[in-house]
Amino acid sequence: MKIRTYVAIGFGVVLLTACTEPATLASDRAAEDAVARGKAVYAKECAQCHGAAGEGAGPASLGLGVAPPDLVGLSARNGGSFPRSFVRQYVLGRTEENDLAGPMPDFARVGLRHVYPDGGADGEVLEADFEGLLDYLAAIQE
Repeated sequence: MKIRTYVAIGFGVVLLTACTEPATLASDRAAEDAVARGKAVYAKECAQCHGAAGEGAGPASLGLGVAPPDLVGLSARNGGSFPRSFVRQYVLGRTEENDLAGPMPDFARVGLRHVYPDGGADGEVLEADFEGLLDYLAAIQE
């Protein structure tokens, strides 16, 4: 009788694993895809100023008059938590800290001009691309 019980429990565990593992793998794949999409957006829109690795020393930063912030240290400067909502608002030009005359583009107004050079998506920031960018920035935190 004990053997049947162990076999039944083992079979149940295998079934549960089979049922949950693909969903987890699909979720992991979706997250990886979002980060990859965000990395591509970052490379086209942000790296010139913030640097390829997000450390604030991109080639275009020399002529800005102000050093772009180190993006890999956002979490460290925010008590260990990635400030996703603040970054979203800042990039879209919707915080009190935004300097309208400053070098940071207002992406809510100019769109992702390098990602969509032909005006795709009417120059708007597509939510999936923007979320991917935020996912990528969260992934590069030190």
